[in-house]
Amino acid sequence: MLAYALFLALTQAPAQPAWSATTLEAAGNDAQKQVLAAAKALTITGEVVDVSCYTQLGKRGPAHKDCGAKCVLNGAPVGIVTADNTLYILMPEPHHPRRDGKVSLAKEYAAKMGDTVTVSGMASEHGGIHTLFIAATPAP
Repeated sequence: MLAYALFLALTQAPAQPAWSATTLEAAGNDAQKQVLAAAKALTITGEVVDVSCYTQLGKRGPAHKDCGAKCVLNGAPVGIVTADNTLYILMPEPHHPRRDGKVSLAKEYAAKMGDTVTVSGMASEHGGIHTLFIAATPAP
């Protein structure tokens, strides 16, 4: 009976984020493969911000909702600021659809600007920049 309970727990657990096949394919040399290997599955909670106004002017919160939404809808990257003030830039995963403009975070996260959200993905810190690569909706 215990083995069956363990089996159910393991098979019903939410899937951990992982790199997609196109991202793994995009790693064309050992150095790039090492960058991918250093990433980890991570879930974060924090405030949705537009990276441009947040890093340039410190803008965030409900008073910046409309401006931040416009920035993101017009190409500014979206980010999450956690309780310890770490900024994670959100990027669509997988690689090839992102590169080819087939996925986007803009519409979904513009609507959540200034809200507190919880997201899961593959976290990478490269060159001092924190990035979370997450599932994205098809681009319009």
